[in-house]
Amino acid sequence: MPMHLTQPLSIMVVDDELPLREELRLFPWQDYGAELIGEAENGEEALALCRKLKPDVVITDITMPVMDGMDLFRIIKREFPLTQVVLLTCHSDFAYAKEALKLGALEYLVKVSLLDTELEQVLDKARDAIQREHNYRRSELDKQRWELSRLLSRSTEEGHRDRNLSLVASTIQLWKTAFPLRIVRIHVNVTSQEEMFAHRELQACLSEWELSPSPESLSRRWAAIGPSDYMLLFQECAGSGKPDSFWLQYVGAWLTQLQKTLDANISYLSQPVSLYAVIGAAVPRVEEMPSALRQSELPAACLFYDPSGSVYDADTIGAFHRERGKEPFAENTAPENFDMLTEQLREAAQDKASLARYYRETLTDWVQQSRPDRDLLKLWLVSVRKEWMGSKEAAIQQELIRKLHNARTFAELISLLIRELEVRAGGKQRLRKEVACSIQLIADHLAEPITLTWAAEQVGLSSFYLSRLFREEVGESFNEFVTRQRIDKAIHLLQTTRLKVYEVAEQVGIPSYRYFSVLFRNRTGVAPSEYKKGGVE
Repeated sequence: MPMHLTQPLSIMVVDDELPLREELRLFPWQDYGAELIGEAENGEEALALCRKLKPDVVITDITMPVMDGMDLFRIIKREFPLTQVVLLTCHSDFAYAKEALKLGALEYLVKVSLLDTELEQVLDKARDAIQREHNYRRSELDKQRWELSRLLSRSTEEGHRDRNLSLVASTIQLWKTAFPLRIVRIHVNVTSQEEMFAHRELQACLSEWELSPSPESLSRRWAAIGPSDYMLLFQECAGSGKPDSFWLQYVGAWLTQLQKTLDANISYLSQPVSLYAVIGAAVPRVEEMPSALRQSELPAACLFYDPSGSVYDADTIGAFHRERGKEPFAENTAPENFDMLTEQLREAAQDKASLARYYRETLTDWVQQSRPDRDLLKLWLVSVRKEWMGSKEAAIQQELIRKLHNARTFAELISLLIRELEVRAGGKQRLRKEVACSIQLIADHLAEPITLTWAAEQVGLSSFYLSRLFREEVGESFNEFVTRQRIDKAIHLLQTTRLKVYEVAEQVGIPSYRYFSVLFRNRTGVAPSEYKKGGVE
């Protein structure tokens, strides 16, 4: 069901007779999943309210001064196709009412014999009509958006460019959107194992957002432009361009809310999903769309240095691309800089505390400011760590080197190095109370949605700081730990109870049966149904 239909239906009543409006005020709308949000005495006043409040249902008299109900109905169907119109008639209005039904009115009700049961039936009918219209519009939009994605991917082909771009312009016009457009590119950072689940949820969120009313008066559409990227198209309905500060604030707030929604809806994933946005410049005509999309591509280093997602403007990304174009080394990855870092590290390597502080402060500050090439940074760290590694088994060394090379973010890289220091120091490290509390929270709420943000709030830390502490002290990420605990509990339940596999999945907080099966097989080597055969008969 569309997101807004989980909320009460918003109702507007339009009638020039005060007694009828007062009677409808007394109807127990909330008992029937509805809310009266406004009244008007004539069609002109009602239209102004519709444009402001965008009600789900308008219940209007036919015969009124200034603008009658039929004229109001025609304008509403043109401007607000999802709004359902119910006509209130006297016996003399039947001909008009029947004409309106042919044109798309939802129903007509006779004023003098109006019953509560009739209103209840109308509200149920309105919900069904809105649902059908949403499904139809979404189906049509899906066809159009995938065709747009195909055309844009082929827009640079020799001999077909003009034709493809002409078809792109036709689709945009079909969406009742016009140039100039603002393009915002969304990049989704997710592991290959979990991308299907993440993208399915994200696309559902984007479709709901696309069809919901925009409080900022922005016409908006989306389309996929690659396996991990989406294009958002905005047209400002007011006709005047909004400043860059508006876009940074608007997209930043929207991306934060979208991230929270994803975290809550797919909290069972073993790796977090991070969202990034690049705000492009205004595109005045369709011929400039391919260039604007290329300029909005997110550099891979952003994923490494900003693991929790971020919002960038076109100028920042453009400067980043230009800086990376320097050869053979960008200024901040020149060999002499790594020589300087090596000397600083040698000075700090006298004891564990100094070396840990070097990683967390000196190295981190320099790297976050300079953002060197991530592969060169990893190669340097692998080479210099041999100086303080000491004698260890070759297998252990190779495993750590593999983890350093595979680190997806700089924060993960630093956590691996800090963790190594703790292990080398010997003895069992005592967990900080916040980390220990988080582990207990996970155990107590394993069947419920668990997110890093939620746990951080419970223990009074920022999510970034708790994430770092957790990896350093536990040896794996927060999400990885939660997943391991869930699979361990699932194994126990499959061995010791008669619960069905889907019931076990629900009890360990993984509502997606398909994802649970994939995850269980990856961790144990067998499907949960096969594993159960060795447990309780």
